[in-house]
Amino acid sequence: MSYQEASTRVHQLNPVVKLVWAGAVVLIAMLIEHPVVLSLLFLSTLPAVASARIWKQWAMIIQFALWMGILVIIINCLAGAGGSHILWQSGFRLPVLGHIEITLEAILFGLFMTVRLMAIISAFSVITLTIRPDDLLSALLEMRLPYKTAMMTALSMRFVPVLFEDASRIINAQRSRGLEMDKGSKLKRLKNRSMILPVLLSSSLERTIQLAEAMEARAFGSSGKRTRYFRINFSTKDIISISIMLVLVAVALFTLVTGLFSYNYYPSLQYPMLGTRGIIICVVLTVLLGGAIPLARADKGKPAV
Repeated sequence: MSYQEASTRVHQLNPVVKLVWAGAVVLIAMLIEHPVVLSLLFLSTLPAVASARIWKQWAMIIQFALWMGILVIIINCLAGAGGSHILWQSGFRLPVLGHIEITLEAILFGLFMTVRLMAIISAFSVITLTIRPDDLLSALLEMRLPYKTAMMTALSMRFVPVLFEDASRIINAQRSRGLEMDKGSKLKRLKNRSMILPVLLSSSLERTIQLAEAMEARAFGSSGKRTRYFRINFSTKDIISISIMLVLVAVALFTLVTGLFSYNYYPSLQYPMLGTRGIIICVVLTVLLGGAIPLARADKGKPAV
């Protein structure tokens, strides 16, 4: 998945605002474990997806996240200890794991950790699909990240779609030689597709060497002070949006310290009560995160003077 060219408000939005928004979603998701808040946090990313009109690409990414979530739930059920509501217990012992007990607590804990993962991936899918790699580099530099770190991050995002294109081209070349990739059992299809890995690795290494030579020819990493042609404009609305995101992260830290959104899955499930203050914070959090990107002012950068 890569940047999708479009003329939506989200695509034209200041990339720093989008990065801060995604960072806020990630931090809040990592700080809070309450199932209701995690569910609302995931839902708050959907207006940005709708406004950017990237439902198809987003759905493909979330489908991958769902498979990862199923794996998380299975591992948590097998390896997680505790839980008072036992749904199934093995009559045998396994090495290291011992008796396997699948509990309702383990399933729900894995389920809402999947919701947390989906919220994070959903936010980053908006970043990946709506920010050009060049704009991402400029945004990271505006956030005062080291130039080499920002450059490596932008290059990583740029080469992910290139890797998929190489894989697709190699598969088509193999098909033209009579190798069927999509026929037979799952094991046979997996074996056929694994045959492209050496070629894909070789082409990726070759491209990496070419990139390194090109960067060296342009004196990348020299000690001189770097200048930039393109700079990002910051309007008053951009600053207000960034400030709101930072305030929301501060509120999440406050709820963590005060235990307002504390929730224990083990040893027994709690009733997901929020209270009046908790409900108000949830509503404000969802509205501000959900509306921050679709309602923000679109603004483009300008050449540096």
